[in-house]
Amino acid sequence: MSTLYRHKPVTPSRRAIARFSLSETAQYAKLTLGLWIGFAIPSYLGYPDAAVSLASSAMLTLALGSSISAARSYFHQRVASNVVAMPLGTLVIWLTAPHLWLGAFLLPLVIFAIVGIKPSLFKMTSITVPMTLVLYTGEHIGLLEQRLIGVVLGMFLGYIIQLVAFPPDHGYWANTLVNDGNQQATEAMSLLATGTFGQQKIKPLTAKLRASSANLKQAHTLLKEDLEQAWVSLHLKRNRDRLPLFGCYHEVFDSLANFLETMDRFHDQFTALDAQWRAAFLAGLSKLVSAHQELAKAADLRVERPALEKAPLEMEQLRQLIEALPASSVFTSVYLGHLTGYGILLCRLSELHCE
Repeated sequence: MSTLYRHKPVTPSRRAIARFSLSETAQYAKLTLGLWIGFAIPSYLGYPDAAVSLASSAMLTLALGSSISAARSYFHQRVASNVVAMPLGTLVIWLTAPHLWLGAFLLPLVIFAIVGIKPSLFKMTSITVPMTLVLYTGEHIGLLEQRLIGVVLGMFLGYIIQLVAFPPDHGYWANTLVNDGNQQATEAMSLLATGTFGQQKIKPLTAKLRASSANLKQAHTLLKEDLEQAWVSLHLKRNRDRLPLFGCYHEVFDSLANFLETMDRFHDQFTALDAQWRAAFLAGLSKLVSAHQELAKAADLRVERPALEKAPLEMEQLRQLIEALPASSVFTSVYLGHLTGYGILLCRLSELHCE
């Protein structure tokens, strides 16, 4: 058996750091570092005129790059935009001097032509600022050099701060969402399995589960993108092997939210079904919920537990359960489809936990 999901829970101090890295306070702290360091370095080296440009560029990287991959992507885009746009724009202004109105007329035509050649690299949000600054600096090469040095070094500084100063721990966030989603899902499905649920209870549970599903998808994507970087912190490597698990749990939560919405929308039709078929359906659902609860315990890393020795649900068990529920109408087919989808995803989770 693999030890993929048997690593020990993180220590309380690491949990505290992980929670802090995902907070707005951490963002404020990094923005402050970007301002202080970006302003102090050029001032200390005797280039106070470049301090504002360097510090503002560092803060822009941190503000708009909320993850390691996003900071790197924005760094590339903005550096490329400035390195290309400002020299070309300055050349246009220089060639048309002293007629600034002519330079202002030609400047967007030249720059947007460059954007059209490589739109994936030159974003409008990154290209318009250097265009505006070109009109301000005019043909003064010294100001151009100062701007380019400040942007390149400032953006790089912001990227480095994002890497080393409380980098956001999306893996911890994903694990938290898995725990929350499992609690919400098993609570909702257990309620359905009792057959005493009411429509007023389904909607709030569905909304919570849908939110957990959407957030888990985002955390999974951010973790995957950050892991693709050339240099990765240990806090991300810790959850690299759990990527397939996060993806599957997102599918489970999304599927169950759809299940709950169907039960809410067609509540009257379900209660009007044959009592014997409905009882068998709820009994089968109860078995799936029990399997889900076992999987939820295995996925929870807050408490150290032995790995699963046996899959809580296998395809053969699911096949027997489904065959005992013949679909004799449109609505029985719909409910059986949701039950089957839930069971298949639980089988997949069982494989991931036990492979």
